[in-house]
Amino acid sequence: MPYEGRKEGTRQLTGFTHKAPITIDPTNFIYFFPTASPSNPECMWIALDHINYFKRAENAQTQVVFKNKQSFIIPVSYTTLNNQVLRTALLKTTLTKRIEDSERKSLYYANGSKIMNASERKGAYQ
Repeated sequence: MPYEGRKEGTRQLTGFTHKAPITIDPTNFIYFFPTASPSNPECMWIALDHINYFKRAENAQTQVVFKNKQSFIIPVSYTTLNNQVLRTALLKTTLTKRIEDSERKSLYYANGSKIMNASERKGAYQ
């Protein structure tokens, strides 16, 4: 799916229109977010699940340490990066819930009948 389609999907799920994170592969939990406007040549894309941690650095920048132990100083503020991480986490949670709900509905319809709860008994009520 091209970038514009992924961006539109994010907008529909979250309402984010600027610096929107995108889903690359929800089944493998691959979500990326931009550090600036994607039209900005200084923009970098970061994979959410590859971040180990991040902290404030000098000159309103942020140090990002990835799970592979590599560390980079990113030219965006801690607050901006934290906001992008939170927006991406919201996208991930929202999409995961939608997928789970869809799978639950598919299971319901595939069985052709209501799945009984533990407290229900098979058969008609008298």
